[in-house]
Amino acid sequence: MTSTYRNVYMALLAASLCLTACQQEEAEPPAPGPGGGGSTPSNTSTTPTFTGSEGTLWAINTIATQVVSGFPFEMQTGMGVAFFPSAADAAVFVDAGAVRLNDVDLTRQSNNSYVSIPTQTDPTGIDLASGSTHWTVAGGNGVPALDQTPSFNFPDVGEITSSTTVDRSSGYTLTADNISACDSMIFMVGGVIKYQPSGTSSCTFTAAELAGLAAGPSLIQVTAYSYEHQVISGNDFYFGKQTTRTEGATIQ
Repeated sequence: MTSTYRNVYMALLAASLCLTACQQEEAEPPAPGPGGGGSTPSNTSTTPTFTGSEGTLWAINTIATQVVSGFPFEMQTGMGVAFFPSAADAAVFVDAGAVRLNDVDLTRQSNNSYVSIPTQTDPTGIDLASGSTHWTVAGGNGVPALDQTPSFNFPDVGEITSSTTVDRSSGYTLTADNISACDSMIFMVGGVIKYQPSGTSSCTFTAAELAGLAAGPSLIQVTAYSYEHQVISGNDFYFGKQTTRTEGATIQ
């Protein structure tokens, strides 16, 4: 597995694994995971939760940058995540039948969440290049059938301009260019996440915040997301579009 593909795959996997286990307790930013650099964080999420949601359907466009022979190389990868909380317990998801994003089937997990993660044989995943997301849900267990194409755009996140060497003792500022209007921003260094308002292009992590990270290879990420709330058949659904710019980094 190439280092570029591995970075993209692990970044997407980290977000999706946590998302499928999170609880919809209140409308809030994603909860930060504990520190633990030196490897890709396995328990951090860049997806918010919503109070009273009957369904969250999230499209994630990740752009990974890798320097190959001195030249930057970008790889764009798309995935989808969806889950449908039960009426009795928001932490328990229900089987809503087949779920598709842009004609690609999402795989239902053992906890009834739905995920589509790119594979080594299909590294680009779901095609989100057009910016369009067409969701269909067969329905079941109280979830109505859905056929929705949210009209809002993916946010833009330009290149990360910060150093890819993170000195824990000195603190670190993570910056990206050309960030468009969105609902929220998330900056991540290793397993440390900071949630920022729309319009933020730079975020500083103090030495104290980075102290829990271990030395070694890790990831830095800048994420922007927008979402739309729709009431369908009397139920509240949230459709999200997220752009994540990620690069490999070294924690020192």
